[in-house]
Amino acid sequence: MSFEIAGHPVGPDAPLFVVAELGLNHGGSVERAIALVDAAAEAGASAVKLQTIVAEDLISPHAMAPVHVRERSLREFFATFELDEQAHHFVAERARERGLAFIATPFSLAAVEMLERVRVDAYKIASGDITYGALIERCAGTGRPLLISTGMSSLDEIGRALGTARFAGARHVALLHCVSSYPVPQGSENLRAIATLGSTFGTVTGLSDHGRDTSAVPVAVSLGAAVYERHLMLAGDDGVDGPVSSTPDELADVVTVAASAKAALGHGFKECLPAEAPNLLPSRRSLHATRSLRPGEIVRPSDVAALRPGNGLSLDAEERLIGSRLTRSIATGEPFEDHDVAEESLRRDVA
Repeated sequence: MSFEIAGHPVGPDAPLFVVAELGLNHGGSVERAIALVDAAAEAGASAVKLQTIVAEDLISPHAMAPVHVRERSLREFFATFELDEQAHHFVAERARERGLAFIATPFSLAAVEMLERVRVDAYKIASGDITYGALIERCAGTGRPLLISTGMSSLDEIGRALGTARFAGARHVALLHCVSSYPVPQGSENLRAIATLGSTFGTVTGLSDHGRDTSAVPVAVSLGAAVYERHLMLAGDDGVDGPVSSTPDELADVVTVAASAKAALGHGFKECLPAEAPNLLPSRRSLHATRSLRPGEIVRPSDVAALRPGNGLSLDAEERLIGSRLTRSIATGEPFEDHDVAEESLRRDVA
């Protein structure tokens, strides 16, 4: 199930694969996009991701624009965020120089061809394109790892998209839980869906986080998320994606918190851990004498108490101890030990 993207391990046993989504926060500027790449690297991200937009291949000329961009059509609005092939090369090269994987979300088949020339490391399918079989098939057919966002989707739709990807040759797929609301209203995060995706489809899972903050990170990790995607904006910016974005310092906190959460999950087996071992005997009880006893005395129930520490005869030996003949003197409060019981008592116990 685990795989790699540009040398970075992706899977439940690997560090959280943190994707810094550049989204629209570069404003159509390659210089700003490169600055975001540098910020992502400094924050400790694993990858950066571009949205490869060709507005005329994505938006109908008749699509209504949001109120805040009414002076332009929606197609014109998205066109201002297009980055050409050369810009993609620059961003990809800077990502590789900084040790980051370069991922992109293509919004057209032509965009996939351009990203192949750029040598993208992995593809991401946007939530809105989970029913766009031709795009999924083309991305999967490249053989590159594939991340699929699942916002607004049913399990049936996710299953069909995954089937399309696998039939087209995708070997490495991660399904990302996503709530396609910007930002997600508190109480609508539905993070348990991360575990549902894992148990239903058996893939690597993750979270594409559109929350107001990054408080979902430790919960997502505990539910099995191996991938975490978050929009990144430069400190002091008021980017288009601002309500669902984090600053570099906030993204660095994500990396730290995720590592702590991963470590806290542990291996899942119940045993006395090395960190607990020094406290085992001091915290456990063993059998202690309530009065001074002489050699040859028969131990009575009133002579025995279960007290800390547990450095003496274990509590489950009490039945054997009661009625036995002592081989040595024992002071008040002293723990009983195995050799305190006469051999004849042991033979009686076995019989």
